[in-house]
Amino acid sequence: MASKLKHKAQKRQEDLHQRIDSIASVKERLEQERQDIFDSGCVAPPGYWIARYLAKGRKDYYSYYKLQATETMFTTKTDGKLSKYKHLGKAGSKLYLEALEQINRRAKIEALDRSLETIKQGLKDLLEETSKYKK
Repeated sequence: MASKLKHKAQKRQEDLHQRIDSIASVKERLEQERQDIFDSGCVAPPGYWIARYLAKGRKDYYSYYKLQATETMFTTKTDGKLSKYKHLGKAGSKLYLEALEQINRRAKIEALDRSLETIKQGLKDLLEETSKYKK
């Protein structure tokens, strides 16, 4: 009977270590993925987004896009002051596409950060569980 209990406890420990290794592996992969995103180009800081606006021309209205921020941070071309807006031009322009990529990278990193937080909590819980077997 004691042998059977010992075998069950050993099996639980092995399962626990296997789960820890699996989670650690996923954590490592996500951290690498996060770093690869940073290495791939500029990342927009939080509080940046692309806004569409209409401009009235001589005959019609035209859609333009601007990069908008929660705080003033863009230098204006005319007087060098700081603004919350940066003109990107029409959809598909070089500036528009660059801003879109930067915001996309930020969104991916934020999602990975949330996953990594969940993983860290899971590892913490598993490490607490290992302390039960050390007693």
